[in-house]
Amino acid sequence: MIITTIEELRLASPAHALDSIDGLVGFIDNSEHDFLEDKLGTPLYEALCKWYDENNTVRSTIADYQTGYWNRLLLMAQRCVAFDALGRAIGMQAISVNNAGINQMIADDYPAPDKNGKTIDLYRETCFKEAHAALNQLLRQMEQWCKEGAPEEERSEIVALWKQSRYYYLAAALLIPSCEVMQAYLNIYDSREKFIQMLPDLQFVQEEIIGNSIGEDLLKVVIDFARDGKMPSDDVAGIPVASLTEATLQRLVHRLRKVMVALLVGRTAVLKYTKEQKVQAHDDGVRMLQNVVEYLRSLVPEEPAPAPAADKTSKECGCPCQGSQAGAAMWTPPLL
Repeated sequence: MIITTIEELRLASPAHALDSIDGLVGFIDNSEHDFLEDKLGTPLYEALCKWYDENNTVRSTIADYQTGYWNRLLLMAQRCVAFDALGRAIGMQAISVNNAGINQMIADDYPAPDKNGKTIDLYRETCFKEAHAALNQLLRQMEQWCKEGAPEEERSEIVALWKQSRYYYLAAALLIPSCEVMQAYLNIYDSREKFIQMLPDLQFVQEEIIGNSIGEDLLKVVIDFARDGKMPSDDVAGIPVASLTEATLQRLVHRLRKVMVALLVGRTAVLKYTKEQKVQAHDDGVRMLQNVVEYLRSLVPEEPAPAPAADKTSKECGCPCQGSQAGAAMWTPPLL
């Protein structure tokens, strides 16, 4: 556990008058395993618990850059756990169980909560809201540490362990690989948690709809370019490499990301939209994907029409020769 004293609980969530942590130990333990562990990943969570146990006398209560990366991670994680645990516990804290049955808890120096339970529900809702806000702050800080590189030993150790978590910020195999990129196309309030929850839908849209529409080979080229600027060295899906310029690939990345977002809105349950909004987003996504296909067709050069074959019958009758009028070669996607 990473919260074992009432002082730590007060530091993370000061708006309570508890004088003992004993009644919350079980809730804190559940919060650490149910709410925090998968965000950090089990390897990083276990390493944080080990660091907590081994540095009990040197830990700082100040979220200062001078206190070290493990201590800063601990303080952020403690806020997540504290608010989540208090939200879990409030229902049981409001009642007492004894031989006479279930009774409402009251105190001489505090009035009882309202009978309809709105005060308790509001407190629980506030705790969970703060827990998710603290979690998003933690994930944003972890993301920043990853982007900064790893010259410091503590930071490099934390980053290496976090990469084993499914909440690691970079889904490098996707056209929309991070919350930051997603935010540029769709307002998800910078929520790293919502982005992670939508990864299965993003994966489905990319593989089953976009990949099957433009071809897996071309999709891989676009992803490689979006991820690290890699340019193709050969023709792809009938499109000559000369047509796949940096400007062309940038345009494809941008347009396909808009397609992904529109189709995502049409199918996700993570974001709340009306049925009409979902239908409109789906229709927009299909239309934009068709436009991308037409754009890809325009990148294929036209082939010259073959020379007309001689026709003895037409010559003998004096009619003009009717040659074959072959059209331009047309790039055809797998499903359209």
